Amino acid sequence: MANAAEKLPPEESPSGVGLDDLRDLVKRCLGTLETLRSLGMTPDREKRLIKRYRAQRVAEMVGFSRTKVTPAIAALGLEQDVDPDTGRKVGYSLEQVNQLRDHLGSRPSRLPHEPCARVAVQSFKGGVAKSVTSVYLAQFLAEKGYRVLIVDCDPQASATSSFGYVPDIAFNVKHTMAPCIRGEQDTLHYAILHTYFDGVDLVPSCLGLNDLDFALFDAVANAQPGEDASDFYHAIDEAIGTVEADYDVIIMDSAPNLSMMTINILVAANAVLIPTPPALYDFASTNQYVQMVDKVMSSIAPGKRYAFLKVMPSKVDRSKKKQVEFLEIMSDKFGKFLLRESFFAAGAIPDSASYFQTVFDQPKPDRRVVAMLNQVLGEVENEICRMWPSKHESLRERGVLT
Repeated sequence: MANAAEKLPPEESPSGVGLDDLRDLVKRCLGTLETLRSLGMTPDREKRLIKRYRAQRVAEMVGFSRTKVTPAIAALGLEQDVDPDTGRKVGYSLEQVNQLRDHLGSRPSRLPHEPCARVAVQSFKGGVAKSVTSVYLAQFLAEKGYRVLIVDCDPQASATSSFGYVPDIAFNVKHTMAPCIRGEQDTLHYAILHTYFDGVDLVPSCLGLNDLDFALFDAVANAQPGEDASDFYHAIDEAIGTVEADYDVIIMDSAPNLSMMTINILVAANAVLIPTPPALYDFASTNQYVQMVDKVMSSIAPGKRYAFLKVMPSKVDRSKKKQVEFLEIMSDKFGKFLLRESFFAAGAIPDSASYFQTVFDQPKPDRRVVAMLNQVLGEVENEICRMWPSKHESLRERGVLT
């Protein structure tokens, strides 16, 4: 009796999906990502911030009148960029604005003895705008003049993509935090990239970072007699400690799960931001997340305290009555842990992301979206500034601190 394989016609291939098919799918998708990436680039394929600031706006950002800023511009030899098509002056770059801040001593940086704000942006649930929050908060703070580092701890690497990279083409695991965590590098400096957005540095991620989570789990499970397994929960804390002196704020974008990495991030953080859409499942997920923080930290770091832990209403659609009503439930139950301002759903945000851009990249962004971002991210900025006594007088003057 002939076997099944002999009954197949020679030209017929096996049915179903094989690994070769998956590899072909990945190759085609990466090609599309590379094409989309190029649309957000300058002709030399390097992403740059094309946004420019007019003289009056520069003065506002620097914090002095134009009569004081104008001589400083001259002293530094700064010149406005020119539109090559029209020949008109279009304004100054963010890098030039920061040069003026440094020259006039108006950077809002923390004092050296004040703590670096280590903000964990976490959630158990995907699709809550976690990476969007991380990137937008970083760019918002950088535009204000703060020195910001994003540590992308999510193997999906959405935050890394936002800065113009296709992670698994541009990077492999040796470019991530993994070598520092494994003891192959003494500090995290090797992994830091200066991004196109002046004031924002990045430790990138890629799919290979998945292996680090398994490595940390194995290290705890196979700890030798006399070896303190709890040390492996402080790996990210120690890595960040090697570079934090250079920054005012370090933002850790976390994967949406409970893992050794997410626990490490909680240990390393001194502040937590939890994006939560106003919906039942998201509300329940955040409640579970807070329970996890309590349970895990009680056993690993029982004395742990965060400068703030805030739930941020995200992806809020004001046209949907159910969401508006659920915001009231969130306000009642989360109380002081809920931000007063909400991150509203805005088409400009996903539209920009389609081209590896953000609203902060755009020369003429939607003013309503910018106003919303200023409100909600400004509230987070205030929470960060509460960590620094040198900012308390300013917070009192604005009625933020009593």
